[in-house]
Amino acid sequence: MQSTDGAQSIIFLVLLVVSASLVRKGRADPAASTLAPRQRIRPLALEWLDPVLALVVVGPVLWHELTLSAVHVGAGILGLLLGYPVGVLRSRIQFVRAIESTKSVVLTRSNAEYALVILLVILRSAESSIERQHGAGITFLLTVLLAFAFGESATRSAAITQKYRKSVEEQPRPSLGA
Repeated sequence: MQSTDGAQSIIFLVLLVVSASLVRKGRADPAASTLAPRQRIRPLALEWLDPVLALVVVGPVLWHELTLSAVHVGAGILGLLLGYPVGVLRSRIQFVRAIESTKSVVLTRSNAEYALVILLVILRSAESSIERQHGAGITFLLTVLLAFAFGESATRSAAITQKYRKSVEEQPRPSLGA
């Protein structure tokens, strides 16, 4: 089990380094100087690191919960289903516009994104004590919350990517003639 934890830690650190690099890229974008308050530029690739990070952080715990019983699998499906509309809604709130030249998006900063990360870390940290101290009901809730967090993150990333593509298609193209 420790070799799995070590590999997970290495993957997590690599993802954090890649994320930090992409965040710096967004901040260095010349368009960043003209943004409204609470807006930021994020390379589209960074959007897809969110669900990957969520999976690395909570994936092993979620997998463990899903293997407990069919009821927990149902709880996982419920969590994913609940995460879907929240992810779509957050993408609508966050997305401002696409920047095709750098394959980036302008997003409105949200306190919910920070709360979700904190929730993931708390759930991962509390998982073993939750199972020791409580019965199936609390592990059912844990499964719903873990699946919700992953489902929301993946749905939001997919919806923002879809909005990026639609926005890029709608942008006027310079004419070659005249």
